[in-house]
Amino acid sequence: MSGDTSPARKPPPSARWWAPWANRRRRHPLREPDAPEAPGSAPLLAGVREYHGSTAPLVRPIMAELAFEQRPEHLFITCVDSRVVPNIITASGPGDLFINRNVGNLVPRHGSPTPDDSVAATVEYAVNVLGIRTITVCGHSNCGAMAALLAGGREVRHLPSLTRWLRHGRDSLVRFLEAEPGAGPDEPPLTRLCKINVMQQLDNLLTHPWLRERFEAGGLELVGLYLDLETAQVHMLDRTAGTFVPVPDEAPDGSPDGVPDGRALT
Repeated sequence: MSGDTSPARKPPPSARWWAPWANRRRRHPLREPDAPEAPGSAPLLAGVREYHGSTAPLVRPIMAELAFEQRPEHLFITCVDSRVVPNIITASGPGDLFINRNVGNLVPRHGSPTPDDSVAATVEYAVNVLGIRTITVCGHSNCGAMAALLAGGREVRHLPSLTRWLRHGRDSLVRFLEAEPGAGPDEPPLTRLCKINVMQQLDNLLTHPWLRERFEAGGLELVGLYLDLETAQVHMLDRTAGTFVPVPDEAPDGSPDGVPDGRALT
């Protein structure tokens, strides 16, 4: 018996394909006093070089297979927020997700007085051309778009395009304001609005007659997700209960793909 009671050493963390750009800036903190500032594209190109050296060889086989045909299984509508990375939070890769990103993960209603076809065009192509049968709307905490709605749009009045776009979030704000005081969990107003917004955008999808018909016929599944940035945890919408619940470790049948009440969205 050696008598060595020191704790076992932890193995070094495994290498990862991703690292914040800020790490690359810290890697070379010193430069000549008179040297020009590096262009804003420098971290981008450094990342591309890192990708070519480490990740590209790993994904090349699947990319070659997908080069002439995409076969995504899922339409994922989420916010443009830089902290929301769909492929990270869903552990997915090339070819898995057909993604639409916009400010506030909004879905304009059918016949909206503020026309915008970009999201509808994405949905049409995903469902009618690619044959996708599952659509997710994923919101997140501390969403700037929802904060702007709560503030009455005052902070974005100097941004006319953004102001017009945020009109598509007014139904979410009305739904938030009409909620009974004290209803639901004791959460900050912004958190509640961010979650309500996911519910409302799923309802907005169903204002499109052709999509609602597909949904009611059982040919389409709608899913609501909410990413809590502070904890990095994803929650899913249980529409029957009207709440977001933790994603279970595994589906009830032991498979990884169970969705509670995924179709009960009307």
